[in-house]
Amino acid sequence: MPLAIRDPELFGVTESSVTLHFRVEDGGGPVDAPVRVLLDGAERAVSEGPAGTRQVRIEGLAPGSRHRIDVEAPGGEPAPRSPYFPEWFETHAAPAAEQVASFATLNDLHFGEPRFGGVLTPDGEWGGEHPDWPAARETDSEVPYWRFMNDDAVAEINAAGVDFTVVKGDIADRGQPEQFVAARECFAKLDRPHHAFLGNHDHYARLEGREVDGYALLGQPPAPRAVDFAGRRLLLLDTVRPGHHHGEFDAERLAWLAGALRATRETGTPTLLFMHHHPVPPEFRDSYPNTIGIVPEHSIGLFELVGRNPQVRGVLIGHTHRNRVRRHRASGATPWVEVNCTKDYPGGWGHYRLFADGSFRQEVRRTASERALEHSSRCATFFKGGYRTFALGTLAQQSFVVEGPL
Repeated sequence: MPLAIRDPELFGVTESSVTLHFRVEDGGGPVDAPVRVLLDGAERAVSEGPAGTRQVRIEGLAPGSRHRIDVEAPGGEPAPRSPYFPEWFETHAAPAAEQVASFATLNDLHFGEPRFGGVLTPDGEWGGEHPDWPAARETDSEVPYWRFMNDDAVAEINAAGVDFTVVKGDIADRGQPEQFVAARECFAKLDRPHHAFLGNHDHYARLEGREVDGYALLGQPPAPRAVDFAGRRLLLLDTVRPGHHHGEFDAERLAWLAGALRATRETGTPTLLFMHHHPVPPEFRDSYPNTIGIVPEHSIGLFELVGRNPQVRGVLIGHTHRNRVRRHRASGATPWVEVNCTKDYPGGWGHYRLFADGSFRQEVRRTASERALEHSSRCATFFKGGYRTFALGTLAQQSFVVEGPL
């Protein structure tokens, strides 16, 4: 049977690079046969394995340039087009200012998670086994998937040489002490500093009648808090109502943020907000995953506060396990950015570069070790094949530029 390219995805573009993923199969399944990656009809890379999902990253592209991309297997059909593998892509324009720093983000790591997939309840929780709804289990491999997905993401972050990492919550799957200990051991492998705050799952020990101090176990100060770096102020927020899935941002939290933003507005300091839950406009309150976001009554005040503070360059979010960029009328041009989880599909981390004019650039990376790609690709087929559509997002939602100056 001729070779075929399966599930091609463009995943990440910068001013000088593009990254893609795909599998090569024959009648018996994935194979390590060589295939060609072409840009504008010219060969730019030859991929030879592994027998599973592959990553190809092409560097050295001109900023602001448009390219046709193809993947060809000898004797087989070229890679099929889809919303995730368009015929053309464009690199970003060259930065207008010098890069002053870079950082990474991780979110939804779920240390200690026993399984992922299966049937979901309407609020996104585990709903049981079903033969038509496959699941991944931590016992499927010698090393639990949540451990190697997080360890391998940390190894890639180290290789990228970022200045620091922000961990945006849902660190411990059920908020258990041993899960926080496993996370602390993983984060200790980071070469540079990290700043972590908690999500809803990190408080779930109280559902069993236990009070567990995740911040103490991680060796991190509680949120909200501020971190200053390279002329920016990073504000790490608390959106959790302990013991609940949805988020809240009540008057006390809003007042803290208002004071912090007053200070950066007066000094003209570019500011980034980090939070676990996403805010929800009232008109979308009943659609998933908005049912597990910040309650709309609290979201409205948050939108309005950010709208009065143009020094807020972006709001970086976890929780939803998907790549999305939202803008809301009340908050002006500020992007509200959700990033896919680290522990399953597409499985990775966010890479951010900060520039002297106040601009920044995001590129989401899929963790590219062979075992990580095998696990994350398997998870893409979960929930009756709908998880890829839910989680992946478009190229413009994975990689984008927020311009400066203020």
